[in-house]
Amino acid sequence: MKLNTFSIIARCKQTGYFGAAVATCFPGVGAHSPHIEPNVGAVVTQGWVNPELGQDGLDSLKEGRTANDTLNYVLLNDPGKELRQVAIVDQYGNCSAYTGVENDDYKSHIIGDQWSVQGNLLTGPEVLEVMAETFEKSKGALADRLLLAMEAADHVGGDVRGKQSAVIKVAAVDHFPFVDFRVDDHPEPVKELRRVYQKNKPVLIDRYYEWINAVKEGSML
Repeated sequence: MKLNTFSIIARCKQTGYFGAAVATCFPGVGAHSPHIEPNVGAVVTQGWVNPELGQDGLDSLKEGRTANDTLNYVLLNDPGKELRQVAIVDQYGNCSAYTGVENDDYKSHIIGDQWSVQGNLLTGPEVLEVMAETFEKSKGALADRLLLAMEAADHVGGDVRGKQSAVIKVAAVDHFPFVDFRVDDHPEPVKELRRVYQKNKPVLIDRYYEWINAVKEGSML
């Protein structure tokens, strides 16, 4: 399955939360990527997707491997690794990424301080450059920063083929869907993702903080 995609993966320095956002000209990208687990890390897989790499990556991180060791581990026995694009962030904020040479141009990745942006079949290098710059300069909650980076990439071109689906996820506590929104089929998926996020943020995300405070105080909402 070919997911020519642009994405961002990150760990929040203040909270330790992991998050990722992905967009592509393919339906239902959120069914395939990203894979995130609180206190463990996050993995995005794209290009010619091998669905096993996401969960294998998380399992490897849980065994104590770093992001770089995990990347090497999941690609070691993958005969199609040159078709893959994979990015991983571990519990310490280390990031590692791989762009196989057989991905379609423009393809690349940029690794920063506890974040990575990557893409293939992009309109040009500016897509990743503006994602990186926007995320680095942004402030506030991790989900807001991820969305800002995706919007910046979308504005300068994104996927050369067009647009269809997008997803954003942020993991904070096991088994609790903190931020988990998908747009599976839409002419402007990143814009629609923003609309869905803003509409439901007070209901789900802000309520989550109330729940955490109640837990700390010894009562439940």
